[in-house]
Amino acid sequence: MAACRGFQRIAGILGVVPRRFPIALALALALLAPATLTAPAGAATTPCGRTKTTPTWSHVIVIAFENHSYASVLGAGAPASEFTRLAGECGVATHFTASHFPHSLPTYIASTSGQVSITGDCLPGPACQSTAVNIFSQLGPTGWRAYGQSMPSPCAKTNSGDYVTRHLPPLYYTRTTHASCVANVLPLPNLVGNLGRRFTWIAPDEQRDMEVGTPAQASTWLHAVLEGSSGILTHKPYTQGHTAVFIWFDTGANSDNVSTPLPFIVISPSTPHVHTAVALNDFSALRVWERMLGVACLKSACTAPGMGKPFHL
Repeated sequence: MAACRGFQRIAGILGVVPRRFPIALALALALLAPATLTAPAGAATTPCGRTKTTPTWSHVIVIAFENHSYASVLGAGAPASEFTRLAGECGVATHFTASHFPHSLPTYIASTSGQVSITGDCLPGPACQSTAVNIFSQLGPTGWRAYGQSMPSPCAKTNSGDYVTRHLPPLYYTRTTHASCVANVLPLPNLVGNLGRRFTWIAPDEQRDMEVGTPAQASTWLHAVLEGSSGILTHKPYTQGHTAVFIWFDTGANSDNVSTPLPFIVISPSTPHVHTAVALNDFSALRVWERMLGVACLKSACTAPGMGKPFHL
């Protein structure tokens, strides 16, 4: 009753006659209601689960990290990080394992060709190369890009400072012509406007991929790449709703083994917050990337457990 009398007094102040009291009441409520801050148009609290309809995929982006287990990055005792934040909002595989251990390069080759055709870590050249059909050759020279942080020049095939070749698989495929390599295997740029290819592979340098640097360094770098002023998740093509981002790790630490679960995070508009215990691996990753981009599966990817259903891809 007191509230009604208050509204009546406001109506009187506004000069509203009784038969227009409902209008006055609505106006009074608007005047008395506390101010509400509204998010800017297009803003979202999470990059994942924005739609229940699986999009037609235009872009797949893979960001590669190194030598850490699921337990150390996403486990119960893991420190808070960009990785744990994303795991709390997007899709996570809790039993994702490597195709090879302990070397790094074989897993990069497996996840892009469906087979382990190189078994050690080495510089690209006649003694260390693969003739396998791979996702880069499937998409053609205008269908992909690979970016290496701290790369001294396009298609650099020798290690330099914190840049290492073994984290950029196109360098090792004989089907990558020199012209395509120079045009498509590039130093990591400002990513705004540079993610138009259907498949993009991003390799941080050794200070940011956890091979030499700390998880904290990797977390800071990943946050900037995903959500900074030039962040992937806040610009086209991701904001157009047809792009998925995968956080992939090659192997566990030296004390781990080939069966050690690795972090694997899926960020997409149609992926809900879900943790799947399905046993997945590098070949599973390649299988879903190829399916999303409409190309045929390769070798072991054809029989690997699928991840399209659990991650709604």
